[in-house]
Order: sequence, then structure tokens, then C-alpha cells
Amino acid sequence: MRSRWVLLVGLLAITGVACATTSPGVTATRSRQGSSGQLVPGAPPDTATPGTGSTGNTGSPGSSSPDTTTGTTKPAATYDIIDGVVNFGANKKPQAYDGFLTHAFKDIEAFWADQYQATYGTEWKPLSGGIYAAYPERTEPIPGCGSAETTYSDVKGNAFYCGQGDFMVYDDAALLPQLVDELGKEAVAIVLAHEFGHAVQARAGNSHQPVILSEQQADCFAGAWSAHVASGASDTMTFDDRAVRAGLIAMIQVRDPVQLAGQNDPNAHGTGFDRVGAFQDGFKGGPKRCKTFYTENRKLINIPYVQDPNNGNLPLVDSNPDPTLGRQDIETLLPASLDFFWKQLTASNHVPFTAPKFATYPGAGPYPTCDGIDASAWKNNAVFCTADNTIYYDVDYAGQQATRIGDMSVGYLYSTAYSDAIQNALHSSRTGEKRALMNDCLTGAWARFISPPIPTDRTDKLELSAGDLDEAIVTAIVRADPSTDTNKVGSAFEKIDAFRAGVLGDVNKCNAQYK
Repeated sequence: MRSRWVLLVGLLAITGVACATTSPGVTATRSRQGSSGQLVPGAPPDTATPGTGSTGNTGSPGSSSPDTTTGTTKPAATYDIIDGVVNFGANKKPQAYDGFLTHAFKDIEAFWADQYQATYGTEWKPLSGGIYAAYPERTEPIPGCGSAETTYSDVKGNAFYCGQGDFMVYDDAALLPQLVDELGKEAVAIVLAHEFGHAVQARAGNSHQPVILSEQQADCFAGAWSAHVASGASDTMTFDDRAVRAGLIAMIQVRDPVQLAGQNDPNAHGTGFDRVGAFQDGFKGGPKRCKTFYTENRKLINIPYVQDPNNGNLPLVDSNPDPTLGRQDIETLLPASLDFFWKQLTASNHVPFTAPKFATYPGAGPYPTCDGIDASAWKNNAVFCTADNTIYYDVDYAGQQATRIGDMSVGYLYSTAYSDAIQNALHSSRTGEKRALMNDCLTGAWARFISPPIPTDRTDKLELSAGDLDEAIVTAIVRADPSTDTNKVGSAFEKIDAFRAGVLGDVNKCNAQYK
């Protein structure tokens, strides 16, 4: 985020996309330079209390679509290597995930053998060029993609499908071990299902579409296959809630860095906000939902990157405020922006509303007391207390989130609690999960309001910077219910869906979606 006291050239594009060039595959990236090496930092203990604003829980991956039940968690399956699926080469270091990946590739191929004709009206043709594991010690050649041969340096840190030879190749020395270590083998299978999606596009005659739409259609295809496995339709594989949540995280892991400036760059693949949305579209709607990506004037978010000393992040506390501007920090600017947005909106709708105060408490306690709020709700949280119209927040946790994820992580924390105050002013009868998801949606509506370009005559100058929406998505995942049957604050899938509804719609969309 930044406070725009000098007019900046920028444009929030919620629009269709012009032409772009083709791009090869996925690369693991992170949006914030200098951020934690762990993409989604460990989440707080499960302290969720319905109706008390932002809530937390364990950070272990695990949630899926509100429309799909993945069933009970089964004991971990063992997967022997299926010969002939992947060309491993003679010198490959064995990896614990090798057998699993052969089963995943086999299942992805079977999925498209079944779904391609129903989606595109013609028979599926299997990959003719094969699938290759790349690593420095490999001596057997890998076919070239625009060159005589693909070397390990061509693949390092990446995985891609090559249409020229109709083959796939992945980095088995760096990329896959890193992703498996951080996210689990199921997330890696989902990333490779994305790459397989490019083979689908080649068969459908869509290889020369804009890069950003092709990449997100491949994300959608990965979501469709993931739902197939999670629903129990696969003969050999199972995905529980943990696996699907890891897939959502994987979509963020392979997002563009903030410096790429979204779809304005011809090689852009998309923000985490957009890529997670594409994955969800496929998970809920299947391949036929993905088919329309090139013709539906798909809404995409682009907040151009603007260089600044803090890489787009405000500090929690400005220790050296400018004498003229005053404190330029999270604790000052974000509550003021929330006040500005909600005071204006409630007044225009003739809703009596007194903006809540903000107050801090230390993470280790002592904690505030508030009628109706359980003592367990305070740890790693922000809580709206109706009795004294105050949002209390764990200042130590807020500082950690600002450092590990970014300023919009704290913005999400503040806003979901503030949204609870709004629901209270509206005498909302929502409780539990539905109330929490409404808070997520209203947070998205506020995020839309502060997306650039903001009007030059607006008194409040706070606006989002590149990467802020991804920070909110990451925070939603961290703070979600561990599974779809918890039904406390919403699964990661549901919370992301609610936040995106607010960003792409408005408060009216939230009211309609969470009646």
C-alpha cells in the first residue's frame, strides 16, 4: 500500500486483455523481495470465534470447494512407479514422489481422454513426445524446443510443455523438490496438471492466444482435474482437503512477481489473485467452464508496480514521521481509510453508524475483556467488541504479519473486524461461518475502493500497491478452517471466493451472495 500524496500514473484494469506472446511453463516465484522464504507462514493456533471479526487457526494446508465434499481423510497411499509414464533417465536421484507423479500423470491423461471430447467435440490424442525429468547428471537427451536439445539449464527452476515436440519436461533437481518440501507432492501434481493444460490448448488450436489467458486457462484446467480427484472420481488417486488447499497455495507460488506489472507485460502469467480465481473456476465448473476463457472478456486485476523504498509495504509503525505528512504507517492510514469508506457508505444509505475505535493488546496478554467474546478469541486476532465499539488487535501478531506477508495482511485483519462492526450496525442476523464470509466479502469491497487510480479529489489517499491483493489471499488461506466440514469461519476456498466477490463486485454483491 501507499499513501498517494503526489499523483502517480497508474491504472486498475478490470477488463479483457489484448494480445500477448507464448510463454513456457511455470516458475516458482514470490511477490515480495526480502520476504520470508516460506510462502504461507505458519498460521496461528485455532482460535476462531464466530462473529468476532478476523480469526485464526492452524496453518496446515487443508480445504476445498464449498461445492465438493472430499470425504474422510484416508491413510497415506503408497505409489509404485508406473513404467513408461516418465522418462527418468539412468542417472536420476530417486525421489520419494516419483511413483506418485507417474500415477498423477497417468490419471491426468485418463481425465482428458474422458473429458476432452465432451468439452471440445473431438477425440483426445495422448502426448506423442513424452514426459521428461531434467537434472544436471542426466546424459540421455531431452528433445529440443526451438533448439536441437533441451539442456538442464533450459529447464532449471521451471516446468513446461513444448508444443513443437508435444512433450513435457520438469526440473527434478531444484523445482520439484522445493515445491514438494514446501507444499507437498499433491500440490506439485496440480502444478504439473497446469502444464498438461497447455497440451490441451494445443489440441484445441489455442496455442497462440494471449499468454495471460492461456496461463489462467491452464490454471482452470488444473482446478478441474483437482476436483475430479477430490470428488473420488479417480480410480487410483485421492485428494483430501489438505491437498486442495495446497493447490490453492501452489497457484500463488507460481504467480508473477509484482515487478511484472500484470497483463501489461506480454509475458505476464497473472497475479495470485487472478490465478487462484481461475483454479477455483475450474474446480467448481469443470473443463467446460475453462473453455470460455478466451471469449468471455474475463475480468483480470492489474495494479502496476511503482518502485518505492519499501517495495510497496507500509511499516506497522512509522518511527520517523514526516513533519508535514505525519505518520505514514499501517496503524494510522488503514483505520483512517476504513473509516472514510464506511462512514461515507453508511451515511449515503442512512444507516446510523459510529466508527469503532482501534486499540492494541500484546500477544502474550493481558487480553481485553468483552461481553460475548470467549477468552480464546484474542490470540493472534483482531476482534470487534460491541460493548465499547472498539476493534482490539494483537499488535505482536500484526507486526509479524506485516513482516512475513505484507501490509495488506494486516489490512485484511483490520477490515474483517471492521466489517463485523458494519454488520452490527446493520443489525445483521448472520452468525458463524456465514457472518465470517460476509466479513471477507466486505473486506474485498473495501479493497476495490482503494484500488488505483483513486479520484484526485478524494480526501483519503490510501491506495493498494502491486501485490496487496495477493497478500490478502495468502492471509485468507492462513486463517481459514482446516477442512470443509469445520464450518467455523470458512474454508480457504470459501474465504478466497468471498474476498474475490467483494473485489470484483461491491457491497451489493456481498449482500446477495451471503443472504
